[in-house]
Amino acid sequence: MSQKSDLEGHGLAFADDATRHLATPSDAAGSGAVTLRATNSQTSGPGTLVSALREAEWLTADRVTAFTRVFLLLFIGCIAIIPWAAPTMDVGPDFAAFWTAAKLALEGRAGDAYGDAGRAAVAALFGQKTYAPFFYPPTSLLFWLPFALVSFATAAVIWIVATGAAYAAAVRALLKGESVVPILAFPGVWVCALFGQNSLFSAALLGGSAVTLDRYPVIAGMLLGCFSYKPQVALLAPLVLILTRRWRALAAAAATTLVLVVAATACFGIEPWIKFIAVLPEASAWSLGGEPGFEKFASPYAAIRLAGGSSNTAWLVQVAATAVAISVLILVLRKRPGGAAEIALMVAATALCVPSLGSYEVVILAIPGAWLIAQALAHGWLPYERIALAALYMTPFAMVPAGANGQQLAPIAAAALMALVVRRIRQQAIFDASAEIANH
Repeated sequence: MSQKSDLEGHGLAFADDATRHLATPSDAAGSGAVTLRATNSQTSGPGTLVSALREAEWLTADRVTAFTRVFLLLFIGCIAIIPWAAPTMDVGPDFAAFWTAAKLALEGRAGDAYGDAGRAAVAALFGQKTYAPFFYPPTSLLFWLPFALVSFATAAVIWIVATGAAYAAAVRALLKGESVVPILAFPGVWVCALFGQNSLFSAALLGGSAVTLDRYPVIAGMLLGCFSYKPQVALLAPLVLILTRRWRALAAAAATTLVLVVAATACFGIEPWIKFIAVLPEASAWSLGGEPGFEKFASPYAAIRLAGGSSNTAWLVQVAATAVAISVLILVLRKRPGGAAEIALMVAATALCVPSLGSYEVVILAIPGAWLIAQALAHGWLPYERIALAALYMTPFAMVPAGANGQQLAPIAAAALMALVVRRIRQQAIFDASAEIANH
């Protein structure tokens, strides 16, 4: 295309100019780009369908631009009419737990956040219903404490806007400055926003660490250390940093975690830690028991339970998926493919390893998706990559009707995304080796 689209290069910007990404063999030899052949225009029948899916050249920039803009406007419109169309719908119920816990901490009652007082505070906002126990570590209160200074509604808006902006900035940095429209139109963003959840914040931390791990390992480590607020999302970070011998980042992550733990203890005392530990069994029973519904979780464990499987079967599948994901992680990362690649693979693997992963957590998969797009723009598209990313982009939207019919798509999406990341890493390693041989 002669005119650059404001969408080009984004996670759904697999629809850029074909001439930019289709390299001739001679071009590929000189630049290390992936060579993608143009399809035969005279192919018919099944061959036409295969070609359409393999190269997906019909996903033009103009079509994708129009689609994501309309998608974003529809989302905004749906949110805007909630007070009239669905006046009883609770928006931001999860943030209510964060805000009330911080409010209690501000009053010097941080320990009460983990008991009936915390639930009563949430019930005062949304009515007498069954609420999950507050089961975030006291370090999380340090992040939410400033929001307790303003009203709940004001705090919720600030939280969603601020974390959304941080998420968009991180993904945009991975994509080297492309448009934020498709980033914000990603359905996973809106699932997270409606819950008032913290996954946009998690995605921002993961994206920031991916961007900085190579050049600024201490900053990347500090960002990963902030996951002391929600350790399960960075469950694999220590393993990844050890495998790739990123000792400065590992030290920075450990130091940041220690500082946050000490700060939380100094501010709130030891009581919140005691009550936090005491509430963990109840929190585990609530999530793994499917109290809010297994369709609200995105793990292999939840997928089996949602389909009617027993707890033992679900655990067997969860352990198997975790073992495979970690094994792949170890095999691929031994060769240190680069900071962004390492974080991208870690995020995709995490989605398969955490049994209590929430459906709103799917937004973190935008990080490996963005890395794949950035690589495709730099080196060319691999077969079926565009269509796969298009399908993955729509997964959070499709999860709602699928969940209502006993199917959980998130583990399939995470596994597919992990496979795409591994293929891209291996493909790039082949071209790097070829380029090194050619230079000699």
